Amino acid sequence: MKKNFKYSVVVPVYNSAGSLPELCKRLTNVFRKLKQNFEIILVDDFSKDNSWDVMNTLHKKYMNVKIIQLMKNFGQDGALMCGFNHAKGDYIIIIDDDLQHPPEEIPKLINKINEGYDVVFGVYKKKKHKFFRSLASKVVMNVFAKIVNIKFAVTSFRIISRNVINEMIKCKNYKVNINVMLSNIAGRISSVRVRHDKRKYGKTNYTFIKLARWALNMIFNFTVFPLRLATILGLFFSGLSVFVGIYFLVQYYFNNILVGGFTSLILSITFFSGIILFIMGIIGEYLGRVFMNLNEKPQYIVRQIK
Repeated sequence: MKKNFKYSVVVPVYNSAGSLPELCKRLTNVFRKLKQNFEIILVDDFSKDNSWDVMNTLHKKYMNVKIIQLMKNFGQDGALMCGFNHAKGDYIIIIDDDLQHPPEEIPKLINKINEGYDVVFGVYKKKKHKFFRSLASKVVMNVFAKIVNIKFAVTSFRIISRNVINEMIKCKNYKVNINVMLSNIAGRISSVRVRHDKRKYGKTNYTFIKLARWALNMIFNFTVFPLRLATILGLFFSGLSVFVGIYFLVQYYFNNILVGGFTSLILSITFFSGIILFIMGIIGEYLGRVFMNLNEKPQYIVRQIK
């Protein structure tokens, strides 16, 4: 018999053995004060430390802690989709594993979503990251939000209603982005101000390069922006070549100036070959993603569940 919960807390786990015991303890204290039934779903995204051993210990200690181990690293969104598919709560709360999202701020999310919203994000008053980490995150997320037309504050601390989750788990695409899916499904989205704490355990797994790679993957998977960019570049350089041709004709017929062709020809061939290869690369990215989706490459593969 399946047990129903009011709240499911989904935590994607990666190399967080040090923070998990405190996280589960604080989450339990929060929901005991709220007097609500809940479950905690820890999804191990192929951690390289002993996170799975710690998760086993927590599973034995807390009756409402479910643990899932993935076959390999599928990324945060893949781990979340796995958690969504196993969550039974009326509301699903997403919280990071590093305790920078204080569990004590969860009641703020709950109070806001009870006003009738589909999704509520916890927006940080001030991020407690190092300067370059905060700058990189802000730049990448803002550019990504503009391109995919997300008009709300994007954070990984959020609460989502069951109706939205039910629609999200219908998606079987290989690569998913939770924020893009929310923008496509949810009609009522809001946010509340929450605290953002300093990292107490380990170090961040996100570098600027990883953030940029994540943003590029999501742009290719959920927008046609690169194709439009390729079209714009093609039109621009086609127009430019017409003007350059007219300029040379004017020089030849009116000023009797012979245009030396070898150097300019080589430069033109090299430059436009680069543009062509760039556009072919964009098309190749899209074809590759279509191929992976048609071959039904999974969002995640579960090794074991407890």
